[in-house]
Amino acid sequence: MNTIPIIFSTITGNAYKLAAAVAEVVPDHVGPYNIRYVNDEVIERFDTFILSYWCNHGTADDDTIALIQRMQGKRLILIGTLGAARESKHGQDVYRRVCELANENNVLLGHYLCRGSIDLRRTARRLRIPEGQKGHLSLERFERQKESLGHPNEQELEAAREAVRQFLTEA
Repeated sequence: MNTIPIIFSTITGNAYKLAAAVAEVVPDHVGPYNIRYVNDEVIERFDTFILSYWCNHGTADDDTIALIQRMQGKRLILIGTLGAARESKHGQDVYRRVCELANENNVLLGHYLCRGSIDLRRTARRLRIPEGQKGHLSLERFERQKESLGHPNEQELEAAREAVRQFLTEA
């Protein structure tokens, strides 16, 4: 397999942690590189990519969506984080939506999704939005978000490494 760029999009550092962890098991790679620096020349140069993303509004973040949509016929491995448990309905929905996005114009080799820490300072502001208005966050949901702290943990990082090893072997 040719050189594989590892690209991450992050605001909390979670997706970078995943990207750095999987870089340890990808023999011929470049990166991890911030998604904001990926241009058309990079897209044209490589056939296979590892993209590390964060979940936003039930799918991948906007930068990752835009990059995937610019790609045509590429082989993709996706690794992502979300503030909820991946086994939850929300986690399953995110997983499915991101797989569909990746498979629209490309070939998805594998997708690993795990919990990631939420920036509670950012989301706490939404507690002040009145109930019924867009963006409102209930106190109950905010309390559940606290469960995300400390993720991805070492067990999840090792699971990401193992998943990427397997995806590359099967490719």
